[in-house]
Amino acid sequence: MSNEEFDRLREALRQAPTAEARKGAAEAMKRYNVSRAGRGSSPTLVSLGYKKTYPSAIPLENIPEEIERNPEFYELMKKVVE
Repeated sequence: MSNEEFDRLREALRQAPTAEARKGAAEAMKRYNVSRAGRGSSPTLVSLGYKKTYPSAIPLENIPEEIERNPEFYELMKKVVE
């Protein structure tokens, strides 16, 4: 199931970074998180970027909100997933 959800997330992140696309990617990330539930520890995404508009460490469960809110983070996730 998580492979299907990951593919949906990947497709959602291929869109141009509009507000609608970010919202769709956030929903896809939420579904992916649910499909991963119960698989051990909760990972954290860490970015060492300097002077970025998003936090440097984001727990997996908070990523959908940050994708929806921040176009720069959307672009980062696009790079991570592709």
